[in-house]
Amino acid sequence: MIYTCHLATQEDTAKIAPLMAAFSQERAAIDPTRTLKPDFDFEGYISDRINKPLHYFWLLEHTEPKLPNYSAIVGYLFVYAQDEAPPPDLPADLVHRHHEARMYEPRRVGTALAFYIHPRHRKPKAIKQLIEAGIQQAKEWKITDLDVQVGADRQGLQALLERCGFTRTAVQYTCHFNLSPDEELPSLHPPHPQQHPIAIPEFDALPLRDPHTQELVMNAEGKPVFLKPLRNEAGEVLKTSQGLPVYPTPVQDPQTQAWVFDRSGELLTCPVLRDRQGQVVEYQGIPQYRPPVYHISQGQVTLKQDGEGRYLFCEPEQDPQGHIIFDPNGKPVYKPATVASQLPSMLPLNHS
Repeated sequence: MIYTCHLATQEDTAKIAPLMAAFSQERAAIDPTRTLKPDFDFEGYISDRINKPLHYFWLLEHTEPKLPNYSAIVGYLFVYAQDEAPPPDLPADLVHRHHEARMYEPRRVGTALAFYIHPRHRKPKAIKQLIEAGIQQAKEWKITDLDVQVGADRQGLQALLERCGFTRTAVQYTCHFNLSPDEELPSLHPPHPQQHPIAIPEFDALPLRDPHTQELVMNAEGKPVFLKPLRNEAGEVLKTSQGLPVYPTPVQDPQTQAWVFDRSGELLTCPVLRDRQGQVVEYQGIPQYRPPVYHISQGQVTLKQDGEGRYLFCEPEQDPQGHIIFDPNGKPVYKPATVASQLPSMLPLNHS
């Protein structure tokens, strides 16, 4: 038997789905608090996760030298990576809040959301090979810590992980309570305002809501504010590389976190970043926007404005040929600042 490992692509979705279904069934069998949905769409779930930034599947593939046309995906390791430190371009006051809300020093952590190998292929060599593929990926991403959750009945895998350098840090216990279907249940949802039907001006318009209360945001005239897809100079909807419409990103006040309206009563939005060909600039599949310019005085962070009260936004650095400059990680490099009212009128934030 020969085993190899490689990163999954969309073409592998259908091959991973039965393995994830088996993993979920095994987990539900030993955990009374988990009941698997009978009609869950595993292929759709996997396809969505493969497209998400910082999510990756390492696959274990089995081949046989005597069967040149045979190959099968027999295992997978699903990992999500994140940096617990605040982004380097986060405003100073938000950095302070970020640190205040966390008691531990930040890590660059990779969390194994699922680890599964078909029972017929649970051989120490194959298991170790898949684990080492994940460890190698972690080293390439400069991850400091790896978290793996293993079922209580997988003593062999636990021992193998410890031989690969992992340390047992916790033991999880669960307790399930059966409730009568006729029993009245107290709400465990956080309070939220009552949602009233609203008239959507266009099928693709999104109502803007307060990030804290989820209430509709109203303009100075008392009408709800909607976000609509951005359009270019020809009136065509701007789309991402995956064909999704690009929506404007509203600006929040760094002190109150409330949405900001300019002097004319229009919602303030960050200009989307476009290259010389008019294409939306992306980073890891996410559209990039020119951030506001901030002013710090006596420890207070505010949005910077010019002498006429117009808000300022950062402009991208460009080379002599007019191409946008990116840092080593692929993110655009900005310099301050440009005036919002001097930008092309391609950010239609219409009010109904």
